[in-house]
Amino acid sequence: MTVSDLAHVPEALAHAPEALAHAPDGSVTFDGADLTRLAADHGTPTWVVSASQLRHNYRSLLAALSARLPRPVIAYSMKANNNRAVIQTMGGLGAALDCSSEHELALAVSAGIPAGKVIINGNGKSRAYLTAAVRMGVWQINVDSLAEVDRIRSIARHYGVSVPCAVRLKLSYAQLLECDPSYERTLRVAEGKFGSSTQSGEAEAVVRAVLSAEELEFVGLTHHAGFPGIRADYSAERQLMHQTLCAREIVEFARLLRRELGFTVPRINLGGGLRSGRSVYLSTPGNGDDGEFRALPSPEEYAEAIADGVAELDWEPIVQFETGGFQVANAVLLLARVQDVKDVTRPGERRYVTVDCAMTMFTGRGLARVGFPVIAVGRRPDAPAHPVPVELVGPTCAYDSIAEDIMLPDLAEGDLVALLNHGAYCEVLSTQFNAFPRPAVVYLDRGRVTVARRRETLADVWERESAALDLWPGTPGTA
Repeated sequence: MTVSDLAHVPEALAHAPEALAHAPDGSVTFDGADLTRLAADHGTPTWVVSASQLRHNYRSLLAALSARLPRPVIAYSMKANNNRAVIQTMGGLGAALDCSSEHELALAVSAGIPAGKVIINGNGKSRAYLTAAVRMGVWQINVDSLAEVDRIRSIARHYGVSVPCAVRLKLSYAQLLECDPSYERTLRVAEGKFGSSTQSGEAEAVVRAVLSAEELEFVGLTHHAGFPGIRADYSAERQLMHQTLCAREIVEFARLLRRELGFTVPRINLGGGLRSGRSVYLSTPGNGDDGEFRALPSPEEYAEAIADGVAELDWEPIVQFETGGFQVANAVLLLARVQDVKDVTRPGERRYVTVDCAMTMFTGRGLARVGFPVIAVGRRPDAPAHPVPVELVGPTCAYDSIAEDIMLPDLAEGDLVALLNHGAYCEVLSTQFNAFPRPAVVYLDRGRVTVARRRETLADVWERESAALDLWPGTPGTA
């Protein structure tokens, strides 16, 4: 199917999250709140978070994993969305937390997450990051290298504590690459700097170093596959195959350690790499012709793939998951207002609809193929589409195409649109390009509305400026 088949309003709704409803009269609600009223009360652009969708996503995944695995634990990967309201919601559901910097660790603890439920991630971790983790008493540090073992040991010795450490693996991917040779390109981009190689002997050396250090406690093995939606040939079947084979290779290494070292690995961490919802909209920036919805694995299908991957274990470790995109991707939408409509005939017929948000507020759109379905708020679900393909754009002086070659009703200045699936790697990758202040964040819970993060102002854009206004002679207004 093409984007023109699927991006028209009724089709986009078929891919919408459970918390969104589009009434016959055109009104759209999200988690019980009317989006037109939200825009009137809080302005646009505004990110809108659904607590109900967050709960649904977490519980559906945990139920699926619990049905197939004896001891699953989900850690919310806050790099996907570090809004405090989201962190607190996930913590309230019982999730652990996955942090990738000392700054995320500070945010997590300030949001009320106990340090004992935090997993520490990242390559080349600084002494400041490791010191904070050791002092706070985190649940687990995912160790990236031998040098990192030495840093953690010296810090642990200084504070007189024992630190739980899992070893991050860089797998050989031998079986995976045999089944899918094209995956090698993804490995070079996504995984080069992370972990210790199981092929070279590095990984076993790191495990031995942790086991031999009286200041450290070896608690497990970890690996993160990442979401493969950046690839043009993405399919749910291929993703599940990748997850199964990665899990199987980790299990093989765990069994090797048991044979050679007589040590049973108590935790196996399989990372994340999931997205929530029934489908993901993929399109190459600058080429709307290739846009289409691709089915995503269901929680049950994912759990089945993982269970297949760990089937060779003859013990029952805790199986950890570090999921961010699955928890939040479809739990957030971006509400924006049309500020201009322009029709052009050259080089071909096209309608440009400019809205008051910009792609620079979610720069991940320019870095990957993941796009965002668009719904016209206030238009009936069966409203006819404008006959000319629409390109939804922002007002910045750069490539700023939010959605290309989509079919939308005949929109006018002042109309509202909702960009779906804005929860993962959108707000956290936002910028102030062209001095645009960043949007507000509104948190919904079954009709109750709370401002979770205020809208930025121009004062926020200038807040860190420290140079005197008269630093340069002749500056206008300083004479």
